[in-house]
Amino acid sequence: MFTTVIGSYPLNYQDFGRDAIIMAVKDQLDAGIYLVSDGQTRYGMVEYFAKAIEGYSLDNGSKITGKIGRGEPAEFVDDLRIVKGMTSHVKGIITGPVTLVFSSKIRSYYKGYRDERVYLDTARALLDIARMLQDNGAEWIQIDEPFLSVGAPMDIAQHAIESIATNLEVPVALHVCGTVTPIFRKLLQWKGITMLSHAFMGDNNLEILGWEELKDSKKILGLGCINTTDTAIEEVKAIENIINMALENLPEERIVVHPDCGLKLFPRDIAFNKLKQMTAAMENVYQSRDSDGISIT
Repeated sequence: MFTTVIGSYPLNYQDFGRDAIIMAVKDQLDAGIYLVSDGQTRYGMVEYFAKAIEGYSLDNGSKITGKIGRGEPAEFVDDLRIVKGMTSHVKGIITGPVTLVFSSKIRSYYKGYRDERVYLDTARALLDIARMLQDNGAEWIQIDEPFLSVGAPMDIAQHAIESIATNLEVPVALHVCGTVTPIFRKLLQWKGITMLSHAFMGDNNLEILGWEELKDSKKILGLGCINTTDTAIEEVKAIENIINMALENLPEERIVVHPDCGLKLFPRDIAFNKLKQMTAAMENVYQSRDSDGISIT
């Protein structure tokens, strides 16, 4: 097991410049997080990519205004390099093609939201960015697809996301927040995805932890165990309970512990203390298993 974050952190690049990234990473490291993000401090999850992909534009929201072309990775790589100056364990994060398309108004070229080309072209542009993050030292790539849990077309989504994941050399995590029990068995079949990352503290997904299909698969489970919709700081024991539930079905090497979703909406001190509780809980679980004679190596 190791700890990570989903991505966003409550610091604003517009207020602090590059120091926002430095402070976000320092908080993560001080809280005991192993695999950190840059904090996604510059923009929102859609704005990052609407600014960086040819054919997208920002004008009172994200719009697709022509044929989607290349993705421009320069700003993402600049932020990654700041993190790499502080730790080698960093992941690159991209908003997935389905979420980007459904968050944008289609103005021209494509025939609407059932036109598979708009997703595949978006995926190709995202792959440009993901490859550059990989080549500049990202140990993982995470694809964020919240729209998968609210009725996005799964056949199109699978094709588009696999076209990214199967063309990267580092492991790929797919993060889907919300209730994922109706789609989880399908996600287990998707190629190129090393880790499926979901919410278990604040969403109704706990039954997944006992599923034989999960146990029999080779996928790592990203175990969301910090509620990112409630400012109340979790008790360590409550977090331990979720970790131990997962350990009843999976070996520790197939579990990664993280918050349910991003932390951007919290005050900074609450975000930091939630992360500290999470890492303390994982340490307690390790110590308990060690004292019981269970190998943790």
